[in-house]
Amino acid sequence: MASDQRPLADLLRDVANQLENCSQTNPNDFREFILTAYPKLRQGGGFELLRIAGTTRSRNLNLIPCPNEGYNVKYLKDSQIGHAVLFIRPLQRSLDLEPECQPESMVGPPAKCISCGEEFSFSEIKDHSDECMRPPQSSGEGEVGTERASTSRSQDIFVRTLRREESEPARASSSTCTMPPQGDVPAPELIDLDPFGERSISDWKITTNAKEAARAYKEAILSQHASRKALSLIMDLGDSAEDRERAILSFYKMAHVEWACPLTCTLIGDPAIGDGVTRHFFSTIMQKLQNGFEINFVPGGTLLFEGEKDHLLPSTSLILLESDLFVVAGRMIGHSFLHDGPCLSGLSPAILHVLFGGSPEEATIDIKDCADLDIRETIKVLDGREELSSEQKISINELALSWDLPPVTSENRRWLLDKMLLHAVLRRTSKQLKQLRKGLKETLVWPLLNDRKDTIPLVFPRASELEYTPRMVLDKIKWPTQDEEEDSDVSLEDTCRITGFLRTFIENASPNFLGKLLEFWVGWSVLPRHLDVEVVESNFPKSSTCFHLLKLPHHYKEYFNFERDIVAAICSTDTGFGMV
Repeated sequence: MASDQRPLADLLRDVANQLENCSQTNPNDFREFILTAYPKLRQGGGFELLRIAGTTRSRNLNLIPCPNEGYNVKYLKDSQIGHAVLFIRPLQRSLDLEPECQPESMVGPPAKCISCGEEFSFSEIKDHSDECMRPPQSSGEGEVGTERASTSRSQDIFVRTLRREESEPARASSSTCTMPPQGDVPAPELIDLDPFGERSISDWKITTNAKEAARAYKEAILSQHASRKALSLIMDLGDSAEDRERAILSFYKMAHVEWACPLTCTLIGDPAIGDGVTRHFFSTIMQKLQNGFEINFVPGGTLLFEGEKDHLLPSTSLILLESDLFVVAGRMIGHSFLHDGPCLSGLSPAILHVLFGGSPEEATIDIKDCADLDIRETIKVLDGREELSSEQKISINELALSWDLPPVTSENRRWLLDKMLLHAVLRRTSKQLKQLRKGLKETLVWPLLNDRKDTIPLVFPRASELEYTPRMVLDKIKWPTQDEEEDSDVSLEDTCRITGFLRTFIENASPNFLGKLLEFWVGWSVLPRHLDVEVVESNFPKSSTCFHLLKLPHHYKEYFNFERDIVAAICSTDTGFGMV
């Protein structure tokens, strides 16, 4: 291969490895060595050297001043370059860095997609695999269990054959359905044998509104899997809290599961059925993920995400990592999102930046992102100009050496602060983020989040954005009307008094308690389009979560008694549906 056709990265590595062979002080030898390694630079009218400077939050390329005689090895060493990466830039014109010709051997052999069966080049198959939404085909067409399934596969093969305009016939199927020859179909492009195929899925890519894009994507994915075997999640309310958590974790630790399939949830020990049970499950799952499990994988409970609100990090516990619990967390988050359930809120922006492909060095890291308070206090000392005491230097150096970083000096103080923050927040959680990413991909939500970055806040919102206000809840309530009360056994006077108590309760409730009220009312802490209220003859407050209906007893004469009972009902949601 000619020298001017070699990749630039390889050439620069060669320069770094062989630079010691140059004369230490002769700039002509240094210049000739660079131009020989990369001849295209001869067309640039000279070159200059740059290096990265600045903090983690603001990094720029700064020019290394050129001495009068020109760059040479000794000058660069005296400039305290150390192990920093140098960048070469032509002086007078931009150069084409692409190879002049791309050998065919670099393209790689074609590979067949295991989901849709189409062939792609070696360099394209990975990108296609992430976006391919079609269900995996059976390894042998002769093993298809039903006529419907085999017919669908034959039709799919037939349509692809027509689109490619191939002359060979479609492969045989075990179905009795016979496909017509190509000539019998006058306009194959008008045949839509896959109503939930590429055309419907691509709608989410062109929709400008992020919420509409997410809704279209989820509808397409769920429709594709609507006829598949339903997933079954069962929880016994008679079990202990730890046993119920084990049931949840066992469900999400199952391998080779199509998480977009229909979901059936059953509560043993509770007569409730319908969508409300599903909402209760997702509410419970995301609460455990947000606030921690009671199972003691580690002392003090199992908290997968720790830190301050809007600065949460994955736990650095080795036990949780080796148990693949962050894969489980990714499955929970994606599964809940597919079914319009609660989301995981409050993750650090730096974590989200790296989770979705950003470079750790380019992430904006806040000191509050450091979840370990002892480490935070140690690092925080570096953020200032006051002279460090001997005790402070000892604590900083002990932590720095444990992370393979140099001891603190007056010259590297700011640099060490950025490096220690980077390690504390992102380096120590890199494996956890890989597991979390894997779980999201398995639930099929990754293509949406990867291609539509504006939908990421819908899955990982800031905690401050999820705090409900009394006005937000009151605006969604559909209050009883006089026409409705004519058919009710409860008097209009009782209805007005009880609904007034409810309004007072909501106006004085904290954001946290409003979320708990929504869980009791509709099954999870997600505000629906409407909330219904009914005053009935009963002893305690109840709810029909499937219908977003809150049933309040009519017998309360004083607000104190009303508040006491509705608080008791709300706090009972962990064990069912508030059947006090």
